[in-house]
Amino acid sequence: MRNEQLAPLSAGHESGWWRRMIRGLTQRMANTSLSFWIKIALVNLAVVAFLGLILRSKILFDIPFFDFKYLLHAHSHFAFGGWITIALLSLMTYLILPPERVGKAVYKWMLAAILINSYGMLFTFPFQGYGLYSITFSTLFIFSSYAFTIVFIRDIWKSAVNNSVKVLSIGAVIYMSLSSAGAFTLAYLMATKSQQAYLYRDAIYSYLHLQYCGFFSLSVFALLLHYLKIDNRYTKWFTWSLTASVLPSMFLCYLWHNVSSLFHIIALEGSILLLITLLSFLLMLPGLQAGSRKTRPLTKKVAGLAMIAFVLKMIFQSLTIIPSLGVLSFSNRPIIIGFLHLVLLGFVSLFILAYLIENRLFNYNKVTAIALWTFITGIILNELVLFSQGLGYIFMISTPILDWLILTATVCLFLGALVMAIQNRRNIYRRVPVIDTDGRLKILPVKYSD
Repeated sequence: MRNEQLAPLSAGHESGWWRRMIRGLTQRMANTSLSFWIKIALVNLAVVAFLGLILRSKILFDIPFFDFKYLLHAHSHFAFGGWITIALLSLMTYLILPPERVGKAVYKWMLAAILINSYGMLFTFPFQGYGLYSITFSTLFIFSSYAFTIVFIRDIWKSAVNNSVKVLSIGAVIYMSLSSAGAFTLAYLMATKSQQAYLYRDAIYSYLHLQYCGFFSLSVFALLLHYLKIDNRYTKWFTWSLTASVLPSMFLCYLWHNVSSLFHIIALEGSILLLITLLSFLLMLPGLQAGSRKTRPLTKKVAGLAMIAFVLKMIFQSLTIIPSLGVLSFSNRPIIIGFLHLVLLGFVSLFILAYLIENRLFNYNKVTAIALWTFITGIILNELVLFSQGLGYIFMISTPILDWLILTATVCLFLGALVMAIQNRRNIYRRVPVIDTDGRLKILPVKYSD
């Protein structure tokens, strides 16, 4: 009898403990602010730069603890998931969606799921490459992005943002989800140890294209046009041409091997759309400059570098329709890596940093100024060295000094990212108690006055 009475009490106690934990976690998630996600994203950027430093160091020094290929997988997956995806999705959620939509707890849980699975990939890829645990976390990450896409499209469709921002935002998350086809194909080929080299590389290029030219690029311009409040015929031309160019221009990635004439025709259409998009961007540029007159001088400089990188991306990408240049580019590893870093670091990362500075989500002072320009120096040096290596590959010229220069660039990237993450640890929000319409006490994050 005594045990029978104690059992329900014990169960009730455990149940109460579980409820309290869930309630506390739910309350914590409900109070997460944009500043919270940005702080994490900046820390993740430093981790990405550190992994890059190890990878570059392994080329020059004997570091037996890590497999180069496995660490490369961790570096790339965490760069996409832990840095770019968290930064872009949190900014789009908190700054583009109306406040009544942002307040939904589902967004915070989805961002948390994306972040947790990113860390799962970070801690599994270095030790097993494409294995059971890393593929599991990758799959859960993709399903989390699917959930975000569905909820985000439903909410932004009902919002009052202008059509250009709406099209770019919806297109961005759709391309983010579509890129999973390449990821699933790649995971399958890795897990089955397939020898289909063409399909392997095409799967990689498809995934990267839909991420870089779809999700990343469209998200950047959705944030830009929404912040500057610009909506004219040039922004509409640019929006539709950029969105429409993503799928046909993907066929430019397949021309490095023998494909059917239909692929060439679609690739040509994609190249033309890229040039139309570039022309539309140049026509839209005066409006962007006029809309940015009240922005901070530093924002203009950093965002200007990001836009230069975007223009270079569009030019390089459209030129791959020329057979000799296309085959040469896709067979030249330094050129490929240089192009990927041009987009990821020079275009997307610099835009995000400029956006954070402008929206007071980045603690900018003398120390972070040095860190930021150190990071930018690392990007520029990295691009110069990679493209120099690419030219050396073409002309059969090589020199070991380039490896040391690229290591120097990676050190600059890591030190800059690390200091920015450390300096941004101080909360730029104060928590204010507020009584809502139902008489409940809530703690809301409010920015300190400038």
